[in-house]
Amino acid sequence: MEPLKMEQSMKSVSSGFFFAKFILGFVFNAILAGSIYSQNTDFLLQRQANPLCYISFPFQHNFDISIPQNKGFRWTLNLMPIIPVSLGKKIELINRIVLPVISQIHVYGNTNQTGIGDLLINTFIAPKTGRFVWGIGPSFYFPTGYPDELSAKKWAMGPGIIAAIQTRKLMVGGILFHLWSFAGSTQRPDFSYSYFQPLLVYTIKYGWGLGLTSEIGLEWKRRVTTGAIIFTGQKLVKIGGQLINFVLGPKVFFGNFNAPGFGFRASINLLFP
Repeated sequence: MEPLKMEQSMKSVSSGFFFAKFILGFVFNAILAGSIYSQNTDFLLQRQANPLCYISFPFQHNFDISIPQNKGFRWTLNLMPIIPVSLGKKIELINRIVLPVISQIHVYGNTNQTGIGDLLINTFIAPKTGRFVWGIGPSFYFPTGYPDELSAKKWAMGPGIIAAIQTRKLMVGGILFHLWSFAGSTQRPDFSYSYFQPLLVYTIKYGWGLGLTSEIGLEWKRRVTTGAIIFTGQKLVKIGGQLINFVLGPKVFFGNFNAPGFGFRASINLLFP
């Protein structure tokens, strides 16, 4: 998910804005691997594009290269379990957890950091519907990051919404949430942060698919915008009875402060339909 880290928007400030990249990374995942699961792969690929369907556990690797001012490098592994819980015949609670594991070189001066980032939990109350799915609910941000450069040192919460519509070959959707900080270290600035991600997934055949998404983050107090456009290819396979979707794709960054020069994403998504 994205939580999206806000690229150091003033060094003393932005060390705090290490929002985990909250995206619907679980929606895309592709490249080679193991034996191809051909029976009903297209149907399953469509289902996995729907984030409200069932339990999934993405391991989303992000590589950000040539980060200003020192041409730094950052590797982020987003651990992103998505766990739906039935609340009856017509409603379910979708729980999305995003915990980043981070290693970075020369992002803050000539120093290096390795550790975990801050924890984001999104919850959505969602009706059990057909092709059109949606949910609303609160988001919670916890200052779990260590060392300090990987944490905002602030508690935050706010509202969120997710929606998607599916046809036989195409899924179009998006996620939007906002966070207001309300407690935490007085040495770190408060923030008001919005995250938006539109996305599109097109199913081809035999478990292959294409994805396009954009991650957009806005910190309102400092008027700092960060973002990326991500093109992905994906492949659904079955290995030893386990459905896995693999993804690989480039990231093109934009924004008004310290956008990396280039990046790419490689993700492994375990599916439990």
